[in-house]
Order: sequence, then structure tokens, then C-alpha cells
Amino acid sequence: MKKGLLISLGFALFLQSCKEQIPNGLNLNSLISKDTTYVTSVFETPQQKKVLIEELTGASCTNCPAGTKQLREFDSLNPGRIVITALHSGFLTEPPAGALYDFRNPDADALKLFFNEGDPGKPSATFDRIPATSGTSAGKYFILRGQTGTDWTTTLPALLAKTTPVNIHLESAYNGTTGNVEVKIKLAFTADVTDQLAVSLFVLENGRVDIQEDKDLGEIEDYHFSHIFRKLITPTSGELILDSLSTKVKGRVLEKTLVFQPSTSGINGWNLDSCMIVGAVHRTGTSKEVLHVEEVKLK
Repeated sequence: MKKGLLISLGFALFLQSCKEQIPNGLNLNSLISKDTTYVTSVFETPQQKKVLIEELTGASCTNCPAGTKQLREFDSLNPGRIVITALHSGFLTEPPAGALYDFRNPDADALKLFFNEGDPGKPSATFDRIPATSGTSAGKYFILRGQTGTDWTTTLPALLAKTTPVNIHLESAYNGTTGNVEVKIKLAFTADVTDQLAVSLFVLENGRVDIQEDKDLGEIEDYHFSHIFRKLITPTSGELILDSLSTKVKGRVLEKTLVFQPSTSGINGWNLDSCMIVGAVHRTGTSKEVLHVEEVKLK
């Protein structure tokens, strides 16, 4: 009996030690991460590509409302084709006197620094994480809007004309009992891809009303903030996918489930009814180009 008890205790301790070990590369923002992959002979029809725009902005940046307005115009002119992210990171992002909220957070800082360009001017934005080939921001990921916004205007059309070799199906569900959010992302390849890829998942929030500084209007007390970057679910550089395969063949499918806890406490806690989950598939290494992006309501 004693020997059997010792064996049982030892096995229990072994299971506990296995549970506590953290595999290399595991995203610590997630509570659970599970993958399933297979190849099917029934090929999906390619989705229309969407463009990811990640904007550096701030509540104390007087030129930023013009940038936000232009991005909203892009979205209006290209319905369902653009996913916008507002990164409140770096200088000119401190809340103005009397403001209720602070949209800054460490994950936004980490994502900005991922591009290794320090603290770029505002408003500036990455378009599908591709460096500019011309203009005042040539060679840089964060493209300055400038006084007229022409660098942004000339960048977008070529990206909208591209196709994507991977379809993204994104689902999100909130569990009111556990307080967790379960995100399911399904990637279906519609063409062969030999590049190393990663998937990035993050949380945005819409609909906050607070103070914004404006160079023409002064202090706007009821400014509507949208696409506020709240949290990275995956690592900053993304989570590698199918990296053991030299070619992700047409028909390859990857299904991934991640579970994480949202931040709902305090004045800066999220309003989950106004939050979105964004999923992007992008290259890794020398190129960071986003192949496709999708978004869905958190709950």
C-alpha cells in the first residue's frame, strides 16, 4: 500500500510539474493555446484581401484628428476592406488635463518598438507592415501623414489591389461564468506559400468619448475614440504557424484556439460590448508584410 501510495503521489507530482512547465515560445498573455492542422482536397474560394493600417496617434497630438479623419474616409470609401488600429504610444499620448481615460498600455509600446523605428512622429501609420518606397518616409514602416496626407493616399490603392493566399475565419465568444474570452481562428490556404508565417491576434475597443487636442478647434471635449489598441493576445512578433513545413500547400488548414482574460476593472477597463478581436497573418524575418487580416466582435 505504501509503495502504491508513493507511486500515485509521484505520478501526481509529475503531472503537476508537466502542467507548470512553459514550452518555448508559449504566449503568456493566453491561458490556453491549441492547434489542429490538416490538408483537404476541397479548396476554399479566396477571400478578398483586407489591409491592416496601424496608426500612431495620441490624445495630446493636435495633428492627429486629421489623420484619424483620413483613415475613416479610407474605410468609408472601401467598406469591409480595411482594418484600423490606433496605437496610443510614445510622445503626445498623455491624457489632456481633465481627461477620464488613459489609452496608453505596455502592449501598444511593445508593438510600436517591434518595428525598430524608435518613437516616430504623429500621425503616422504602417500599411500592411510594408516600408514606404518613396516620399518623406521612404524606407520606414511608419509613414508620416504630412500636411496633406498624400503619402497615405498613394500607399493604399496598391495594397487593396493585391490578393491573399490565405483565408481567415475568426470567431470570439465571452464566457460570463469564467470571465474568459475564447478566440478561434481558422486559416485556409488557397495557394502554396513557402514563406515563414506568423499569426497576430489583438484586442481593439471602440466608442470611448473623451478630450482630444486639435490644432484648429483647440480642445474637443466630446471626441469619439475608435480602434483603440488594448492588448496583444499573441507575442509581439506574432506566433509562428506551421514553421516545420517548408511549403504550406493549397488546401492546408490550421485551426487555432486561444483563451485569455480581458481587462474590465477600473476606469480604464474595457467595455467588452465595444471590443473587437483582430487576427492578421504576416511574414516573419526580413519581411513583416501582412498577407491578410480579419476582425470580429469580442462578444
